[in-house]
Amino acid sequence: MKASLLRRLARERRGATIVEFALVAPVLILLISGTVELGYLALVKSSLETGVARAARAARVDLTADESERDGKLRARIADQMLPFTTAPGKEMVIETRVYRTFGASYPESWEDVNGNGIYDGPSGSNPGEPFDDRNRNGRKDNAVQEAGALGGPGDVVSYHVSYPVQLLFGGLSAAWSGSETVTLESDLVLRNEPIRGI
Repeated sequence: MKASLLRRLARERRGATIVEFALVAPVLILLISGTVELGYLALVKSSLETGVARAARAARVDLTADESERDGKLRARIADQMLPFTTAPGKEMVIETRVYRTFGASYPESWEDVNGNGIYDGPSGSNPGEPFDDRNRNGRKDNAVQEAGALGGPGDVVSYHVSYPVQLLFGGLSAAWSGSETVTLESDLVLRNEPIRGI
């Protein structure tokens, strides 16, 4: 009786489609939601890049206004661009600017970390120090030299860095495959201000 029941079940085809769908559906749903999520992140990233570029270009041209006023306009323009998107709960967009006199002053000279300690070991005693790229040929390793202020003056180089924590569309599903319901997108831009204040 047991053998005949098993043979009958093996020949039975009703319900096979629903069983196959039950096996394939979770994978299909995960693939579709992942594709939509990645498309959404690409849209947010593109909007962030566009907003930062537009706001920075406006800030570098409008040098007749006070620096704090320019900084406020910069932040407002980026915030307006990102208005359609939701930030992660309890997190905010962070906008950082750094001012340098020249492009060369905006990043330190690179060096070879011979001993692997993560810091530059300069010359001491008979030790010549770790080798470095002496871009300005002054014989010493120079670090980035930051100027005072948020957006600088005429001819200054300004580095813009914006971090935007995005609330993902499929929070639970996204947490299952990425480990988090949020992703922080970043945008970096370096521009030189106009050489004159204008009229």
